[in-house]
Amino acid sequence: MSDAIQVFEHGNDDTWTRIIEPAPYNPDLSTNDLINMLNISPEAWRIRNDMQIILNTVERRNEYVNRIVNVNRESRFLLLHQMKDEYLQHDQLTDEHFMQLYAVNPVEALTMYFLQSIDIIAYWEWANANGTAEKAIQYKREEPLLLFIQAIERAEDEARGIVSGF
Repeated sequence: MSDAIQVFEHGNDDTWTRIIEPAPYNPDLSTNDLINMLNISPEAWRIRNDMQIILNTVERRNEYVNRIVNVNRESRFLLLHQMKDEYLQHDQLTDEHFMQLYAVNPVEALTMYFLQSIDIIAYWEWANANGTAEKAIQYKREEPLLLFIQAIERAEDEARGIVSGF
């Protein structure tokens, strides 16, 4: 029988490696620690970026470690995105917190709100479509799993006077 820490420390090339016991809560667990424990290569930049955005608190990172059952690449990815969907549906930023973040840095706020990487170009598309923090809140209330590109498209449709199917 082995626990998560031992598996992580010794690496995992075997796709059948399973976690039997949960790792203890680590109050200092960083995203980089998690990436190193899971032996995620620099070439796997998509999952690295997703982890930084989705697992943006120490509580979320510890929850991720404790929910890992299979340590293979596909299982880790599926769990990460399952957790993303759960956060978007049940643990979204409060409207007030999102509005505060949006006032300071709309790109970062939208990234945290949609739990996906949003760059300045995507933000400009949003702004050019008359996208606002209020619209983002409205859209996410109606469809919590809405992707940012879908929000941009909806804002563009509204700006052209096209009624949305949401």
